[in-house]
Amino acid sequence: MKKLIALLMFTLVGSIGLAVQSYAAGSKIVEGDILKVEGELYTVHDTAGHDVRLHVDKTTHLEGAFKAGDKVEAHVTENGHARSIIHLTAAGKMVTSGSKIVEGDILKVEGGYYTVHDTAGHDVRLHVDKTTHLEGTFKAGDKVEAYVTDNGHARSIYHITHLQPAP
Repeated sequence: MKKLIALLMFTLVGSIGLAVQSYAAGSKIVEGDILKVEGELYTVHDTAGHDVRLHVDKTTHLEGAFKAGDKVEAHVTENGHARSIIHLTAAGKMVTSGSKIVEGDILKVEGGYYTVHDTAGHDVRLHVDKTTHLEGTFKAGDKVEAYVTDNGHARSIYHITHLQPAP
């Protein structure tokens, strides 16, 4: 019995470690219509036709209030937690241009710009201003995940504790 309990505990601890290790690697952008809001759970019907459940809490950066029928874009972790949610226009187009996720190491911070060396080996310049949701402060050497518009504006930036090195 003790061996079985030990095996279960080992498996549980290992699973938690894997979940933490893959936290940033599985982030994605979900775009679609909110079907329902039930406390901390939002259900979004995405553009691929799937219903996606998003966990929203006090750590989620929300740009405004949300209700069923709203068109949204969400920056979502692998485990379904929404890091941030923004409104899309009624026509289904971004209020700003399209978005992507950039992961990497900050090379330098100069005024309103952060230069990030991403996991593909590219240096990406991100514009940061008062509308950017920052999870704390940042400096050169920090490993980050940024939710960025196609024109280079960082909508939000988060610290990550691990990152696979660029090939």
